[in-house]
Amino acid sequence: MAKVTRITLDSSGGLERRRLHLREISDDADAPLETVGQDLRKARQRKGEDLAQISRVLKIRKDHLDALEESNFDALPGRAYTIGFVRSYAGYLGLDAGECVERLKAEIAGRSDAKEPAVQVSTPRDRKLPPGGILFAVLLLIAVVYGAYYLFVAIDRMTAQPVPPVPPRLAAEAGLPANPPQPALTAPAPDALAANPGAAAFVPNANVPAVPLSEAPPPAPAPPSLPEGRKFGLQNTNSRITLVVHRPTRVVVQGSNGLFFMNRQLEPGDAYFVPNMVGLKLSTPDAGAVEAILDGSPIGFIGKDGVMAEGLSLNPQDVVDRAQG
Repeated sequence: MAKVTRITLDSSGGLERRRLHLREISDDADAPLETVGQDLRKARQRKGEDLAQISRVLKIRKDHLDALEESNFDALPGRAYTIGFVRSYAGYLGLDAGECVERLKAEIAGRSDAKEPAVQVSTPRDRKLPPGGILFAVLLLIAVVYGAYYLFVAIDRMTAQPVPPVPPRLAAEAGLPANPPQPALTAPAPDALAANPGAAAFVPNANVPAVPLSEAPPPAPAPPSLPEGRKFGLQNTNSRITLVVHRPTRVVVQGSNGLFFMNRQLEPGDAYFVPNMVGLKLSTPDAGAVEAILDGSPIGFIGKDGVMAEGLSLNPQDVVDRAQG
């Protein structure tokens, strides 16, 4: 193994040479770098503050701050929220917020690359059918088409050919009338009509007043289709509730710690994917303009048209009870 000479100053100010083994250099190079969460925790400990105090000041949940220090990104609501939490936390502790955010993005990207599964792509040769299989498929298709055609022609012949009448000579020999009388439709007796008033509707010659077409109720108009609007909250991949706006209105979604997740004017067709979190509240000046969709199924509007909604719970069960109530 090769050796390296290190030059340092001794206690008397002279140069001191010491030969180092490459194993010592590799051990220093392989030392693990500290994560952003570890830097945040050390900075907080140096200031002598606890997570509960910082949580009240920054309006960030204590368990989210703890997840940042542990680098447990799966326990955080999403990548955008995680970056915002780190920026606020680092600025509060006096660290370089921009540098911490860049390091955080690198850590998240490294985890995503490690979790990405390898995709196996089959070659076109593997997807080809053998010659015998192609011939069998063609013969099966021909048999199915021929069977369907034969069945269609047979049914058409059975329904198209009427039964011919009995010739007069054969009818005379059998003692049957040449033209059998057809049953006549007669109106029921008045007593029968009195006993069953609905029977007059089935008699062709009964004096039943016809309802003019102009008096029939018009068909219900089809609801107007919504335009393709903007999508907000797409980073909330585990979202269960989606808010769809049918008229222009402002939608405000706020957490229990006072953090705003949504606060903007939405137009018809716009949708917001609500984070799957406990304690979120919804406020809007027009509750009848906001439709709630739970797990992909519409469950109704959150309130009546033109009625202001303030602090409505966005827990899935509360939204279902409110839409059905």
